[in-house]
Amino acid sequence: MWNFRKRFIIKIMEIWKKIIIVLLAIIIVLFLVWLGIDWWQAKQEKIKLGIASDKFPYRDYTQEELDKMYPQVKNADVPTRTTPEQTYAKFREALKTNNLEMAIEQLSKDSEKYEENKKTLEEAHKEGKFTKVYKEYPEKIEKEYLAEARAQFYFLEKKNGDMFRYPMNFIKDSNGDWRIDSL
Repeated sequence: MWNFRKRFIIKIMEIWKKIIIVLLAIIIVLFLVWLGIDWWQAKQEKIKLGIASDKFPYRDYTQEELDKMYPQVKNADVPTRTTPEQTYAKFREALKTNNLEMAIEQLSKDSEKYEENKKTLEEAHKEGKFTKVYKEYPEKIEKEYLAEARAQFYFLEKKNGDMFRYPMNFIKDSNGDWRIDSL
C-alpha cells in the first residue's frame, strides 16, 4: 500500500511539475507577445509620425536622416548680413538710378515668384517706368513680422482719400542677405 501511495504522490508531483512548466511557458509566451504588440504599436506610431522606417525591423531614423527628410526653416541659422530695410533701400536706389541688374539682385531667387517679379521689372525697365515705380515705393517701410528667415513689411499709400496697405515679403538667402519675395 505504501508503494502505491508513494508512486501516486510521485506521479501527481510529476504532473504538477509539467503543469507548472507549461503555465510558466504560457506566461512567458504571453509576456513576450505583449511586449511584441507594445513594441509594434510604438513603431507604428513612429511610422505614422514619419520618424521610423516602414520596412521591418522598423528602425528609427537617425537625426541626420530626419534633418534631411524634414528640413527646418531654410537659412534660419545663417547670420544676417543685410536687413530687409537695407535690401528695400537698395531696391529703391536701383529704381531711382534705372539700374535693372541691381533691382533684380534684390529679388529672392528662392521665391516662387522670382521669374514673375523679374519679368515685371524687366518690362517696367524696358518701358522706362522705373522712375514712376520708384515714386510709388515710399522711403520707409514698416515691419509687420520678422522671423528667422521670412519677414513681412508694409507701406501705406493714400489714394482718393483712402489709406491702402501694401505688403512686401522678404526671404533670407544662404548668404544671410534678405531678398524681396514679392513686389
